[in-house]
Amino acid sequence: MRHVYTLAAALACATISSPAPGQAPKSSRPLTKWDTLAHDILRELIEINTQESSGSTANAAKALAARLRTAGFPDSDVVVIENASKKGNLVARLRSRNAVKKPILLLSHIDVVEAKPEDWTLPPYTFVEKDGNFYGRGVADNKDDAAIDVALIIRLKSEGFVPDRDIIVAATTDEEGGAANGVDYILQHRPALLNAEFAFNEGGGGRVKDGKNISHDVQASEKKYQDYRLEATNPGGHSSRPIKDNAITQLADALVKVGAFDFPVHLNEVTRAYFERSVQATANTLAEKGVLSQEQIRSRMHEIRARCASYKETR
Repeated sequence: MRHVYTLAAALACATISSPAPGQAPKSSRPLTKWDTLAHDILRELIEINTQESSGSTANAAKALAARLRTAGFPDSDVVVIENASKKGNLVARLRSRNAVKKPILLLSHIDVVEAKPEDWTLPPYTFVEKDGNFYGRGVADNKDDAAIDVALIIRLKSEGFVPDRDIIVAATTDEEGGAANGVDYILQHRPALLNAEFAFNEGGGGRVKDGKNISHDVQASEKKYQDYRLEATNPGGHSSRPIKDNAITQLADALVKVGAFDFPVHLNEVTRAYFERSVQATANTLAEKGVLSQEQIRSRMHEIRARCASYKETR
């Protein structure tokens, strides 16, 4: 696990850490050239339209590749894979001392959800910095991670850091529902490029207050959805003589009941630890703002821990 913490620390130092998605950092320390690099890469990515209908992830992948080649990465370690028209993926590799250990994979996607300018108060494909926040389609999902990952390995290479396993950076296409998913294509056609011991994908973040890291949050798994098919049948009748007892209204009643239902909370060891450990950090912030007294904090913490203990364990 040492490699995980080392990498997480490097990520935090190499990039413009933000206290919330799209929010610019508030720090007393001066910005470094690596902060500026990550910022500039994010700006470049935001201003490349990569939505399904009219954009090009190939252009974004090529822009990232150009950054890496300029930083001294050889062509053999910077691969752009175009798996469909206007669809592109970047896979880059920072080489280790030896190839005994399997690589770490830093995975992100560079396609974005459709953005209609008329629905936005600011232009979606212009990188805007306003009131301490970044605005633009993709600033938090998921071009920020792509900028962070590329800035990280550029910094590591520039500073002469040689890891004891390869670090792979992959910025892929069509995660947001497009027809040419990049990860799936690479796994089918060039699986060796993504063959890794473990991967860091989007899902996580952290909280920063007055330039101090309060927490580094890592998503350990992802919830899935489940489809249900509801059918209602009854004797019915002709539409010219509608009756109250018909399948349509029965089905509508069932859907209303489903919508009003709250599934019971089940915790696993990860979610239980998250809630228990985040209580103190949140409580301290509220105390500093004068929202809660110390006695209220102790009471709130006791209540939350008791509630966590009452929830069923899911494995």
